[in-house]
Amino acid sequence: MEYLYVRVSVFGVSRADLRTENPLTEEDIRSAYAEQPVYIDKDPKSVTVTFDDAGPVCTYFAQRPADWAPQSDHRR
Repeated sequence: MEYLYVRVSVFGVSRADLRTENPLTEEDIRSAYAEQPVYIDKDPKSVTVTFDDAGPVCTYFAQRPADWAPQSDHRR
């Protein structure tokens, strides 16, 4: 599965919605965080990366979430 949409949440309060320029695979995501203290969980629609030190939560989506911020559809 390929992931184009990324949601970064900080303490569950602030968030940023981003669209990747190129699709990412689960392997791309896992290798990007290989040396970081993170937990990686996968479900049928997304991959979530949670940092061990209460840092941001990054969720990678295959499809655009319904509550996606409209201004975030521009490719980064």
